[in-house]
Amino acid sequence: MKRDSFIFYRSFFEASKHLTTEQKSDLFTAICKYSLDNEEMQLDDMCSAMFSLIKPQLQANYKRWQNGCKKKQTISKPEAKQKQKRSKQQANVNVNDNVNVNVNERVYRKFSHLQINFDDYETLIIEYDRQKVDDILDQIENFAGNKKYKNLYLTAKNWLKRDAKNDTEKKRVSDFNAQRAFGVSL
Repeated sequence: MKRDSFIFYRSFFEASKHLTTEQKSDLFTAICKYSLDNEEMQLDDMCSAMFSLIKPQLQANYKRWQNGCKKKQTISKPEAKQKQKRSKQQANVNVNDNVNVNVNERVYRKFSHLQINFDDYETLIIEYDRQKVDDILDQIENFAGNKKYKNLYLTAKNWLKRDAKNDTEKKRVSDFNAQRAFGVSL
């Protein structure tokens, strides 16, 4: 059985850029003959050197093609038709009943891919004011870069710590402050 096609890689073309037109023609013909008919041809020294670098890839591709032909031959045509009929008749139904839900974990708030449970929320409220915690959660939800965060509790805790330290310093862009938004001091 002879091949009808083969893969010609960009690296083959790039390697031949510095050859003359005649050398390129010889090299490409040698590649085609070897890939399609498994025949080698005589080449000049430069083309022979390039072909020796290309040949292992051609051999590997030829072996893959041969293995594919062997697999096709092992399955007879009537068997293949029966398999096709069976696969058409049988509906491919995959049902995944494996749902990971922790019943003991009560979620206080959830948005996009982040969530915080009541226990973690209560822990934050003990250390910080309830209004501040809710404001921080709103800011995280509205923050465009929140996709990089993995844990809402830890993110909220870090934002609250930073706000406590930097009350007088520069605020985050995501913070909303009516005074800053309208330029009016009250």
